[in-house]
Amino acid sequence: MIPPISVESNTFRYTLDALLVRSDDLRRVAATVANAAMHVGLSARLNSAPERLVLQWELEHVARDIAGVHADLEGVIATIEPSEWARAALATGGPWPAVRRVSEWVLTHAPWQSAAAPWEPVTMTRRIDNANAPRDFSERFARIPTGSERVRIDRFETATGPRFEVYLAGTDFAAGLDNPWWVGANTEMLASGASRSMSAAESALGYAGVTGTTPIVLTGHSQGGAIALAIANSGRYSVEAVFTAGTPAGLVESPANVPIVHVVHPEDPVPALGGVIRGTAGTTWIVHTEPRATGTDAHLAKNYQQSLGRVERVRDPGLLSLENRLRIDGQGTAVWFRSTLSE
Repeated sequence: MIPPISVESNTFRYTLDALLVRSDDLRRVAATVANAAMHVGLSARLNSAPERLVLQWELEHVARDIAGVHADLEGVIATIEPSEWARAALATGGPWPAVRRVSEWVLTHAPWQSAAAPWEPVTMTRRIDNANAPRDFSERFARIPTGSERVRIDRFETATGPRFEVYLAGTDFAAGLDNPWWVGANTEMLASGASRSMSAAESALGYAGVTGTTPIVLTGHSQGGAIALAIANSGRYSVEAVFTAGTPAGLVESPANVPIVHVVHPEDPVPALGGVIRGTAGTTWIVHTEPRATGTDAHLAKNYQQSLGRVERVRDPGLLSLENRLRIDGQGTAVWFRSTLSE
């Protein structure tokens, strides 16, 4: 079992990305050391300096050791994923500059752009008055709604006033144009940093009593995570943290000065569709699915829920510190929302 790996979002996005770069570094270092050994040996023979011959032998030994580590690393990469170079190039947003040009053409000519509504009405579908506050990322993720309800908002009273926990579902791939969470909302997000699904989420925030000064924590899966990042980046809300899983985070500019935690499966193609994560100092957790899942199966919420449990068991000091800072006591009110397209 490959353990969860934590990396800074602005350094590497996925395990394979990091491994491939390090592998290339090792290859170049081994070649450099071997080249240095050759020049030291040549100098030793020209200057009759036996001590340089010893240095040549030591350098050649180091070069062989580095080459051996490089070979081992290449073997590890190959066991993680067959044809890793192609999959890793896609998963890490490598081809995104070229894909971006195609997507920009699609955005310019897409028929759904004119149908995008600036605001969406929402309906509260149910409510409970004894919701416990979440303790960690895993508990937050478990509260993301499913089905026709795409937003859940919990309100808790604290010594300094109300605080809200907001949970945002991902794309509804079966939805049509009358549903803000349809697949085209991702393209809208890429085009403008906003979408009808984001408008629906903000409408739910207003319905729940969220203002520009009340603190909120946002948790989203897939498109829901992109909406969370866009809301945080809008500057219209007091966002204390953003948690995402399986999110194409590169769809929007990530906010500055907001703690962000991403969890991604290297086998999940959806995060790669957003391209490289932009403008965030957040942390990305790389977790392989166990048992191994690929493609859309790796994107399923239930698989991310299992992976989040593995992340929590690592007991990472940084993640624990953030979760403890966000922790509140007592019970609150939870409400669920369904949205429809404006006429």
